[in-house]
Amino acid sequence: MLVEVLLFVVGLMLLVKGSDIFVESATKIAKSFGVSEFLIALVLASIATTLPEVTVSAISSFKGESSIALGNAVGSALANIALILAVSAMIMPLNVDKIAPKNSLIMLGITIYAWLLMFDGVISRIDGLTLILLYFAFLYYLYKKHISLEELSAQERGNVIKNVVILFLSAGLVIFGANLVVDSAVEIATSLGVPKVIIGVTLVSIGTSLPEFANSLTATLKKIPNISVGNIIGANILDILMVIGIASLIRPIVVDDSIRSIVMPITLLVMAILTVSLYRNHKVGRKTATVLLAIYMYFLYLLVQGKVYIPQ
Repeated sequence: MLVEVLLFVVGLMLLVKGSDIFVESATKIAKSFGVSEFLIALVLASIATTLPEVTVSAISSFKGESSIALGNAVGSALANIALILAVSAMIMPLNVDKIAPKNSLIMLGITIYAWLLMFDGVISRIDGLTLILLYFAFLYYLYKKHISLEELSAQERGNVIKNVVILFLSAGLVIFGANLVVDSAVEIATSLGVPKVIIGVTLVSIGTSLPEFANSLTATLKKIPNISVGNIIGANILDILMVIGIASLIRPIVVDDSIRSIVMPITLLVMAILTVSLYRNHKVGRKTATVLLAIYMYFLYLLVQGKVYIPQ
């Protein structure tokens, strides 16, 4: 038990320090490009924090467990908005740039598309390929619309490369710390006799989103809400398009009925609430956060009751 407590503390320290460096480097990259922190978080920060999920999903598919990838992707997308973003907004209302609503709408649109692919009970290789192509189309759209590499001087370009490397290294630190926290917390909870269903619903299901949680909270506390919201929207787009896409390309995913009929509609609901809130006043306020948290509590209730099954 003492060893697990020490590992938990070490993991927490890595999580906090890594998130601090992560947010600072994202801010520096945004300044170098002369673009919004939201845009950098939408692309680079989300890739840095979601890359391990893509890797784990690919490995799971190779092992014949592609349904785990679907559960991770959808479960993370829901937790990212209804829990992480909601908690951040409860701490401080999140005012973001004007480009946020349109990208939130894109997130909602691609999630509706992924949901429609599930109605025949299988996400095929062709379906997965269309999801991957959509992600590259999204990156191309952002590049053409918002980024001009030609404007960077040689000195600025060097600083950008350095800060991007720091961003990915700090993301690795956050992810390693998150794994330590979750694994040690599960061991501690098991030793204390906490029921497995409660451990699964809380620690395990939320664990995959812990890096986004740490980064979002850090950005909120540093009063950089664009990174908080941009990272979440970007991570969700990456989860839906690349995590599901790559996994289904390797091996077609058989869709559990509860994911199609319950989890996806709830996920789409919280995405729609976020999108409407951003279009109304470019902000995620405490009232919106309260509604999102209430929805997530209802989802956890369904999990505990066994009415929802998410492969893990």
